[in-house]
Amino acid sequence: MNSKKDKAEFVQKMAQPSDESATSAEDQSSVATLAETRHNLRTPLNHIIGYSEMLIEEAEDNHLENFAADLRKIHAAGKQLLGDLDRLFGAKSKQSKPSLANETFRAGELDPKPTALIDSMPRVARSGRILVVDDDADNRDILARRLEHEGYTLQIAVHGEDALARLATEPVDLILLDVMMPGMSGYEVLEAIKGESQWHDIPVIMISALDELQSVVRCIEHGAEDYLPKPFDPVLLRARIGACLEKKRLRDQEVLYLKDVAQVTEAAAMVEEGNFAAENLISVAARGDELGRLARVFQRMALEVQAREQRLKQQIQQLRIEIDETKKAQQVAEITETDYFHDLREKARTLRNKVRGS
Repeated sequence: MNSKKDKAEFVQKMAQPSDESATSAEDQSSVATLAETRHNLRTPLNHIIGYSEMLIEEAEDNHLENFAADLRKIHAAGKQLLGDLDRLFGAKSKQSKPSLANETFRAGELDPKPTALIDSMPRVARSGRILVVDDDADNRDILARRLEHEGYTLQIAVHGEDALARLATEPVDLILLDVMMPGMSGYEVLEAIKGESQWHDIPVIMISALDELQSVVRCIEHGAEDYLPKPFDPVLLRARIGACLEKKRLRDQEVLYLKDVAQVTEAAAMVEEGNFAAENLISVAARGDELGRLARVFQRMALEVQAREQRLKQQIQQLRIEIDETKKAQQVAEITETDYFHDLREKARTLRNKVRGS
């Protein structure tokens, strides 16, 4: 499959206005051509900006201020060119809906020194397994290097089918998903992820050079947690990833809590039925909250009941022994008190006397 051809067709499709009566076929073709050209120009600029940001950080970390200063000039020039590009194509576009970049993000007006804000933020160890899905090798490299620098564990998928195959075998906490890919588009991958119960709660952040409003809306409607245009702002990317992972962590805690509540509820029914065992709540009893305390109460109750049952069993066993001994004694007494037994005993005595006399 031709990747460039697929992307061109994808851009043209997304560039079509929702109200077909508002423009002629010629106008629609012109809009599609402009959108494709804008996308093709933005992609290498995104690479220049992304790599320059990482190089600036590395230079500053190594106290190479002169080198960092030159890199900032490259970064600022890339941002300025990107802003000019967006304004140029925004002015020429005849779409009925405005470009998201022009209306919201205004990429060219971002701080030309992105590391200034980054350096003011404390760098703390982060955790989380992130799946990056992008068919562009440079995009994958930029994201991978930045996220590994942040301390995240990464998995890489080069297309949609690869992403779904990895999800089937490797658990992740967050997915960064490109929209425009050959084969399965990001939209289709997103729908597949949200359509599976085992993956439904994994947060997905769409990252794409395609920044049209209808693309953003479509992704959010299909369950995406967020949508970031390329080039992404490092501070914003860090914040969005952190927020998504924290939301995922809280969701996982909620699911575990509800599961533990179900275990305690089941335990209550088992106590009532008399077949509860303390080991049924070992994991819940390890919790440090009120639910854990309740589980420990059930465990103590179960242990006390078990100990009481054991004592009762021992008492019953002892009672049975005593009953058996009493029955035996009664049976002996009944035999020894009969006339027949007395006659036999008298005859035995007489026989012994005769034996001794002889």
